Amino acid sequence: MNIIPKKNAQAVERQGSTQVRVERGVEMKIGRKNTTALFLAGAVFLWLGSVWKNGDERCVCDAETAQNTPYGWDKISSYTTYYNAKDEGRCENITIAAELIDGATVQPYGEFSFNKTVGRRTAEAGFRQAKIIVNGEYVLGVGGGVCQVSTTLYNAALKSGLEVLEYHPHSLQIPYVAPSRDAMVSSECDLQLYNAHAYPVCLTAEVFSGGLRVSVYGRNEGDRYEMISRTIEEIPPPAPIVKMGEKEEIIRSPKNGVRSELYLERYRGNVLLSRKRIRVDEYRPTQGIIAKKVVETTNKMVFNACLFQEKLL
Repeated sequence: MNIIPKKNAQAVERQGSTQVRVERGVEMKIGRKNTTALFLAGAVFLWLGSVWKNGDERCVCDAETAQNTPYGWDKISSYTTYYNAKDEGRCENITIAAELIDGATVQPYGEFSFNKTVGRRTAEAGFRQAKIIVNGEYVLGVGGGVCQVSTTLYNAALKSGLEVLEYHPHSLQIPYVAPSRDAMVSSECDLQLYNAHAYPVCLTAEVFSGGLRVSVYGRNEGDRYEMISRTIEEIPPPAPIVKMGEKEEIIRSPKNGVRSELYLERYRGNVLLSRKRIRVDEYRPTQGIIAKKVVETTNKMVFNACLFQEKLL
């Protein structure tokens, strides 16, 4: 399992193999070891060709039909995250993005781009205002909540054995997954996956009240993947910002940041085959903001001045 973070996905070299991909799959060299795999991939394409829609590489494979399909799809993995169902803007954005990735097929030795599949998050595309993170601060922005779809997909992909070519952590720790298990997307940041299997895989996304479930279907080869998130250290926040107000209150609670790492374990049955650290991240602390009550000092100053003059007399 190779994971190439951020922008370093221009070339992938697999150790011990004659396969080399250059510039995200533009060039592919296949040695003798992969001839059989390529032949089988072609056979799979002929066999399953009837279930793909030409042009957009999508299969007739939603959450229900994938489970009952006669074409041999197995559920390889599934991952679920949860959100506040009362946040209408966030709910709508999650639903739109989930519908756009639902049914997408990643072909053998093919790649998947979240941004290319979902498209630009604009009001014209139906996305609404909801909270997003900008420079370590929560602000309103069009498409807030889409990162939860990419994050849920990221976790389902890792559990299925798909390779991650590009990912980006948030600047702040997010509440719906453990540290180092997030995948932020924006106009500049993508989530990209690579299918190293000799068979296609199909993605499904299902939205229910307060939750999102992403599943990966393909051929179950018996491997099982588990993720372990570990906090390396906590980063204390700076001293709180003090503002003057009509009453004393905590406007924003301080929160520690964290440095964390993620390990991916591969099992065959109950036997651990491999364990690898695949990423290390740092999430900023949140600086607190408190309000101090404005003290009425004018009358006190006049009273004290009168007392001083009285003593002089």
